[in-house]
Amino acid sequence: MFIYILLGIAFLLLLLLALFALAVLKIPPKVPNLNQRDLKPIRVADDFYAINRNWIKKNTHGLWEMYIEGEPYERGLMNGMLASKLIYNQEKFFVSEIKKKVTNKFYLFFLKLFVAWMNRKLNFYVGKEYNAEIYGVSRSASPEFSAIGPAYIRILNYHAAHDIGHTLQYMNFVGCTSFAAWGSRSEDGMLVHGRNFDFHVGDEFSEEKIITFYHPSEGSKFVMITWGGMIGTVSGMNIHGIVVTLNAAKSKLPSKSFTPISILVREMLQYATSIEQAVEIADKHRIFVSEAIHVSSGKENSSIVIEKTPYDSAVYAPNGFELICTNHFQSEKMKHDALNLKQINESSSMMRFKRMEELFGRHEKISVTAAISMLRDKKGVGDTIVGFGNEIAIDQLIAHHSVVFKPEVLKMWISAGPYCLGSYVCYDLNEIFHPNFDVKNHPEITVVQELIPADALLFDGSYENYIRFKKIRLSLHEIKKPKIADRKLIDELIAINPDSYLSYWEAGDFYMRDKMYPKAIEMYIIALTKPIPTLKEKQTIEKNLNASQNKCKA
Repeated sequence: MFIYILLGIAFLLLLLLALFALAVLKIPPKVPNLNQRDLKPIRVADDFYAINRNWIKKNTHGLWEMYIEGEPYERGLMNGMLASKLIYNQEKFFVSEIKKKVTNKFYLFFLKLFVAWMNRKLNFYVGKEYNAEIYGVSRSASPEFSAIGPAYIRILNYHAAHDIGHTLQYMNFVGCTSFAAWGSRSEDGMLVHGRNFDFHVGDEFSEEKIITFYHPSEGSKFVMITWGGMIGTVSGMNIHGIVVTLNAAKSKLPSKSFTPISILVREMLQYATSIEQAVEIADKHRIFVSEAIHVSSGKENSSIVIEKTPYDSAVYAPNGFELICTNHFQSEKMKHDALNLKQINESSSMMRFKRMEELFGRHEKISVTAAISMLRDKKGVGDTIVGFGNEIAIDQLIAHHSVVFKPEVLKMWISAGPYCLGSYVCYDLNEIFHPNFDVKNHPEITVVQELIPADALLFDGSYENYIRFKKIRLSLHEIKKPKIADRKLIDELIAINPDSYLSYWEAGDFYMRDKMYPKAIEMYIIALTKPIPTLKEKQTIEKNLNASQNKCKA
């Protein structure tokens, strides 16, 4: 009898697994028969390859630049073949970072199943055109990660990574800032749109960003900032002077996916020629997390935010000639939402918003140079010193990319990195998309005379100290049983970044593990005197402080 019960349970489990597999199974789209063997990249120079009119190259500032044209599947195929090494590196870094943050193997397995189930209908919401393009890219994906899933399914699911980052908010993947100034608030009346994209899954993930110039068979030419394997984007501009950037907002845990926000932004860049059309594109899609979609138009000399949740949307348009967007909603319709109020009260969003208001107030007119100086600001409200790497600051020293657009003249300036510290190099879409432009004759495609110099912190030792600070923090996390010699790392950590709550929090945790509770209490108390960006972090420090105090009383 017992054997029959076990057999029955085993049968039910197999049936459930089979049903799960059928639910998440995605059949690759039907695509034209292109012979991949006839489309091998040709080496033009070091880090410079071309296939017909498509090309990829690394510029002198370390940024990858890529040009892609044609039909959807052809675009994806060219993209994948030209950027195959970058696709491999990005997937390797992304998977490695997830494993670092999710160390429990059971939870990692559960997370894999959860993502697969949530994204079970993702291909339907991505749409025919972008499915074909993603499949083309996936043809060049490495088999090394096949344990995660087939190449097409993996590359498709990565397009929802920004959205999934919302569902794992405790990992602190996202926290961006953007702004725009025009009319009487800009230097020459023309709109300036700046943004820091603070989506952080490890420094390696940010090292090989790609500036991709698209000439699709349908829609408009556009430029977007992305990474290997990604045909969606969170920042870009088209030849009609439409700029779209993305800021995360507070979301509930979704039960399934809809249109990935990176694909929605991509569609806006490819098909919108006005703010009105951008709003129409946003309205026709359902997304599965809440987002603030910042849209600017050079021709219309105006800027708005489309505030969108899985269930509702609104447009926020300011009365004046400036707009600030962090990670909360501002429209009358959405600002009183319970989740939005929670975001304002518990995150760094409002603190960064108020800091941006301060910075705007110090500039009578916003120029490109002024915009970059604001994106590089590392202080809190009232010029409070918050230490390096604090989410309260506009420049949190984690940015995947930082960019300023001037859409009326179709120019953009992007930081070469690291973070916002490197030189901001200028691109002019008028030149790059000119019919007679030939990259083989003009391999330097940046506007050299409009380069904005690197931040001084890159040369005065501050950057090296910050990198050392991050390395010490990582090494401390790996120490399970502290030794006396390890205490020198704590002293060095505090000396390098004495104004950061993170230094004292790490020190407190170290001494608590070492059962040096009076010392832990001292460190936690100091940490609580420093600016702390989120309520959750403050509560965690307070909890550890109380635990240490109770140990002293025992």
